[in-house]
Amino acid sequence: MSPSASDYAYDVFFSYKRHSLTLDWTRGVHNRLRYWIMQACGGRDVQMFVDDESIETGDRWPEKLKEALRLSRCMVGVWSPAYFQSSWCVSEWESFRARERRLRMQSHGLIAPLRFHDGEHFPEDARAVQWTDVAAYTYTVPAFWTSPRALELEDVLKTFATQVARMIQNAPQFEADWPVVDLPGLALPRIGLARL
Repeated sequence: MSPSASDYAYDVFFSYKRHSLTLDWTRGVHNRLRYWIMQACGGRDVQMFVDDESIETGDRWPEKLKEALRLSRCMVGVWSPAYFQSSWCVSEWESFRARERRLRMQSHGLIAPLRFHDGEHFPEDARAVQWTDVAAYTYTVPAFWTSPRALELEDVLKTFATQVARMIQNAPQFEADWPVVDLPGLALPRIGLARL
């Protein structure tokens, strides 16, 4: 993918606040979500940008993230209070909000949120958006994925995947200059792929 790409490279940009305690849960969610979106899209392969899978050694990660934002049809955000404290996460969210504003999207949008935790400490604009609540299924232990609760979460993700598939299918025509919102602090170095 080059910055001169003339079409989307990704169906979904998966935006989340990285934390070592929740990484196994997050990976389980995006892998299952990708599978169920594929089913909801008639079985076609679904391209999902996830930083720990899509950024390779030697890639310049800030540029790669910005390019992926521009080249994604929609965004799935895993929202928590920590998500909205991260300059990187807020930049990703604001980039898709800027696209929605450009398109004058009023009743539906390009952002599909999963509520990981809380909600009261989200920005007012985020609290005004309908999210899918998965807080009852968020755990920090890897054993979660072999529990009966994981089966319940999978049912929630199946329904959510259908909604995301609809966003993918209804995505606006690609524009090479989709906005990418830079926030103060994004030039700071980070270690590995850990989110600020």
